[in-house]
Amino acid sequence: MYQDEMYPLELLRGMLEIYSPSGKEDKIASYLADELKRAGFSRVWTDSVNNVYGEVGSAGPTILLCGHMDTVPGWIPVRVEGDRLYGRGSVDAKSSLAAMIISASSLKSSLSRGRILVACVVDEEGRARGIKRLVRDRPSIDYAIFGEPSGIKNVVFAYKGHLKIRIEFRTATGHVGAQHLLPNAIEKGFEFWSKLKERCEREYKSPYGIFYSLTPALTGISGRGTTRSIPDICTLEVDLRLPPTIKCGDAMKIIGGLIDDFRAENYGLASKLRIIDRVEPYVARRDTVVVKSLKDAILEVTGEEARLLRKTGTGDMNIFGAHYNVPVATYGPGDSSLSHTPNEYISITEYLASIEIYKRAVKKILDSSGVSKMAVGK
Repeated sequence: MYQDEMYPLELLRGMLEIYSPSGKEDKIASYLADELKRAGFSRVWTDSVNNVYGEVGSAGPTILLCGHMDTVPGWIPVRVEGDRLYGRGSVDAKSSLAAMIISASSLKSSLSRGRILVACVVDEEGRARGIKRLVRDRPSIDYAIFGEPSGIKNVVFAYKGHLKIRIEFRTATGHVGAQHLLPNAIEKGFEFWSKLKERCEREYKSPYGIFYSLTPALTGISGRGTTRSIPDICTLEVDLRLPPTIKCGDAMKIIGGLIDDFRAENYGLASKLRIIDRVEPYVARRDTVVVKSLKDAILEVTGEEARLLRKTGTGDMNIFGAHYNVPVATYGPGDSSLSHTPNEYISITEYLASIEIYKRAVKKILDSSGVSKMAVGK
């Protein structure tokens, strides 16, 4: 058990005071390695991409507690106002990771069997190098909880996938005075985007809500004229969020067919399609010991029944779930609507309560680990 009752807040505040956007995690990785040793983890190490791991316990089933140390860009001064602790990453998702570290540390002396592996991973907000390294290394894991802001009384069991693509269109160019005779690549790019958005709305919007719908977002557009005249190059960056019924390959066929049709309608138009990133949608089973333990712990700590949520974002659980066939869920303190915003803050009360919820859930999982994994697995 951590000795200093102020340590949970000191740990989180220390993490928040280190600016760690994706790709710049060296300083916080070093800080976390030192803090894991300070918290009494029996083994602490760092891998090739700067993920930091801490282990307590020994023989028996292993539960992974995985959170990310990186954030989106944008510094927020760290300060406390009443029950609110402000700072970039306070919600997404340094509070979850700090709570996992504290809960695992507090259990180290009472574990009769089993092992807790805390993974502090990099680049979740980027290209997911951290979780991809973890699954390539293939550590022995029997159960997993991922730390993201579900809200103190909620458990996330499903995420949409995403497909990030770049589409380049090229047209002929010429003098701006001949604009009535020549196509404009930027205008063609907007025209294609309108067709894509309209098709998703018409054919892939589910009556059951946004989680089950194919939803595109235009995240970038650029264009130019190679002769400083009518633009002949336009590049679109599109992020498609995928429901469980549409895998990345399916989405590529939809986009590819639409591009083919668009080219046929526009003689002389050339196009190039490139995948920037892809993550498959993931839905975990809800009848596992991990979900049940989290629900029971939430009820015990908050006095209220937990809700099970599907999220329209994408998390490291998607990638992990594609490689590990074990019970898994996502849980963490914080209001996810504050993620990536300029006023991101965590409720201190909620953060401290989440430590107890993680602690109780982990203990319940390990105490019930004698149950056949065939009965509780995915």
